[in-house]
Amino acid sequence: MNFKAYKKQLIWFWSIFFGGVLMVFIFFVAISEWELFGALPSFEELENPNTNQAAEIYSSDRVLLGTFFKENRSNIEYGDLSPYLVSALIATEDERFNEHSGIDPRALARAIQGMGSAGGGSTLTQQLAKLLFTERPSDNIFTRVIQKLKEWVIAVKLERHYTKDEILTMYLNKLDFVNNAVGIKSAARIYFSTTADKLTLEQSAMLVGMAKNPALFNPIRRGKKTCDRRNVVMFQMVRNSKLEKPLYDSLKVLPLSLKLSLASHTEGPATYFREELRKYMTKWCQQHVNPSTGENYDLYRDGLRIYTTINSKMQVHAENAVKSHLGGELQAKFFSHWNNKTGIMKKMAPFYFSGLGAKEYEAAVNKIIIDGIRSSARYNKELDRNSNIRELLRKYNKYLEPQNELVEKKGMLEEKRYYYQTQVNNLKKDTSTSEETVQRLAAYRDSAEIYAAQKEEIKEDIEDLAEGVQRSWKAYQSAWKPFDDSMMVAFNKPVKTKLFSWKGDFDTIISLRDSVRYAKKYLQTGLLSVDPATGYIKAWVGGINYKHYQYDHVSQGRRQVGSTFKAFVYATAIENGISPCEKVLNIPVTFPAGMYGLQGSWTPKNSAASILDGEAITLKMALANSINSISAYFMKQYGPAAVIDVARRCGITSPLESNPAICLGTADLSLKEMVAAYASFANKGTWKEPTFILRIEDKNGNIIYTPNPGSREAMSEESAYKMVELLSGVAAYGPMVKGQKTYGTGVRLRNPAKPYGGIPYSIKIAGKTGTTQNQSDGWFMGITPDVVTGVWVGCDDRSAHFTSLQLGMGTNTALPIWGYYMNSLWKDPTLKVSKGSIPVPESLRGENFNCEELQGTPNFNDIDDKLLGEG
Repeated sequence: MNFKAYKKQLIWFWSIFFGGVLMVFIFFVAISEWELFGALPSFEELENPNTNQAAEIYSSDRVLLGTFFKENRSNIEYGDLSPYLVSALIATEDERFNEHSGIDPRALARAIQGMGSAGGGSTLTQQLAKLLFTERPSDNIFTRVIQKLKEWVIAVKLERHYTKDEILTMYLNKLDFVNNAVGIKSAARIYFSTTADKLTLEQSAMLVGMAKNPALFNPIRRGKKTCDRRNVVMFQMVRNSKLEKPLYDSLKVLPLSLKLSLASHTEGPATYFREELRKYMTKWCQQHVNPSTGENYDLYRDGLRIYTTINSKMQVHAENAVKSHLGGELQAKFFSHWNNKTGIMKKMAPFYFSGLGAKEYEAAVNKIIIDGIRSSARYNKELDRNSNIRELLRKYNKYLEPQNELVEKKGMLEEKRYYYQTQVNNLKKDTSTSEETVQRLAAYRDSAEIYAAQKEEIKEDIEDLAEGVQRSWKAYQSAWKPFDDSMMVAFNKPVKTKLFSWKGDFDTIISLRDSVRYAKKYLQTGLLSVDPATGYIKAWVGGINYKHYQYDHVSQGRRQVGSTFKAFVYATAIENGISPCEKVLNIPVTFPAGMYGLQGSWTPKNSAASILDGEAITLKMALANSINSISAYFMKQYGPAAVIDVARRCGITSPLESNPAICLGTADLSLKEMVAAYASFANKGTWKEPTFILRIEDKNGNIIYTPNPGSREAMSEESAYKMVELLSGVAAYGPMVKGQKTYGTGVRLRNPAKPYGGIPYSIKIAGKTGTTQNQSDGWFMGITPDVVTGVWVGCDDRSAHFTSLQLGMGTNTALPIWGYYMNSLWKDPTLKVSKGSIPVPESLRGENFNCEELQGTPNFNDIDDKLLGEG
């Protein structure tokens, strides 16, 4: 071969070759550095790609309770990935992933030669670049080519800035696996109820197979197609020597075996608590700035990690306790109770109004149903589409809210005025004329006059707002009324609807009006459990099913508390030097007209005739049997103001009327404040603010918030301990009286025949049952050394209830839930819940609180045959 003869051709060939390479190099430099086709991500953007990360909610025992998300994405590290995931992904999507630098020439050439039929040419790094920085692939072929070129450049940059492990992890974190499973962490939890590091080989293969087209290979909708795709992935692993052929043959015949745990704000554990937390976090984000963005934190995008006080196991036990009693026992009795009625009562079930004729009865029930329609999610969703009505309502509330605040403030001032006026009246009875008495009388009189004057000023402010309230109300009504009329017509039309039942949701054809009435037939509940030493909330059940009933009976609901309020009456007596074993005569007590502001005389009655009537009984027995006349006796002795003062110190913040009737529990209070108040007795007299957040971390694990809950002394340690001793009589039995045994209203917790009972006497229980008028509300408050739990049971509407006291009292409705819950806690060896007693203060050692001489073992069959009154 004559080299000189071909020299010119060779020079031209190599010039063209290297010139082409140089041109390609310059072309990509122009894309990368000179932004030929527009800006590329900066170094900062590569370091912090724009991904939405869900906020994660963790229990105190580090269990993921749920997420708040726009995209349900939670990032994880490479070390948290199953090795099967890594092998399957590389074998299927990018065989030479560990060899190339972002672009695989062989795969690219194969793709070009086969026009895509022999496999794609994109590497994992290119796919990541597309996921991160290409919002939507263009339908225009020229624009798509430019996007592809940019992705090549970004892929090379990613390879320079990140390790292979980091790139692979970022890819799996970014991938959308559909069904609200964004990222491998969410996908593992949603499809298999596990974590990414525990995924099996076949599970890993299924998830990797979805990467090709998640919508097409959706395991919930297209199980067979997804299974076939999973087997393709496993075959690729065989081809790349990542899986033995015999094992592949055995695995490919297995079903997908999904264990779904779909991400939803309305399902899963602690749904009511998570909604309460969402409200809290929304406000928190509005008040705190993310230093990395200079804007307020975004709850749904910034990847916050919220560590809560909730114990995941206690939460499960609490939810199961509700299901066991309401779902397994009480609701069926409620249906049967009303099905056995006749006439107008059966027609209007489960609502009852005494003293009304048939027309008035029907009108009252109709009003309840209409109010239920107006508060329903469907009604309000439709109302949201009418922005003008919502705006008029906003203007009305703008006037109404300050007026309501002033009314509440006026009530608080009246409480204080009443307290000081009571002190003035008491001092006037003092015949001594000492200088101290005169000074105190003058000081109390001045205080009463100051609060009276302030109350009058607020009264004038309320009147000033009245015109604006009335005007805005008329404007709102004129726009809202036609809408409301049209909705009432729509709610009468039968439609396909999914209804709740304890056996599971079911579809039926029913008018929305009738579905509202159906929903109101179900008994609701609230359960709150706290650690008294810290105020940490350990379990929160706000209702029976958040998907169907969003109203939270822990924080939103305020219901009459019945005899559970008597604890504050007795605490007042204890603080005034009365001993738990001191005896009081159980006879009717009359408040004469004019006393404590009464319009007429009032004599409270006990719930039923009892062998204790007319007897001198100890405070412990009186509270254990919830005797109204004894509570009235102490109310008459110390007055409403003194009782309210104790309740306020224990954390009761809701309005309380300075009326003697509050001694029987007429006040409407929330379960949350009642539990915190009872926890004060267990915590040596110190009130702790109920708390549900331990700390908040940013997405990098930096602590950005820790709460500082409030705390104060509600009463002395000695008084608190005496209250615990008093309340311990509720779940015990007492002495023989007139030849008959006596029992506390909660003694059935000891009954081994009860599925929620069988709690031995060696475990000391302090507690209080409660039942309100017409059995609309049933309560049980229970105290143990490290767990204080309150339970409320009733219907959403107070007029819906058992008509029988034996069925509707708190002993039968709320107490069993507490029994189921505590028994499950004690049986759980991982929780180590105390079975001991609250320590006796040193100053009380040697003092006897076992006031009653117990007589043998109680006959529980005899107890269940009797009606244990609760006041």
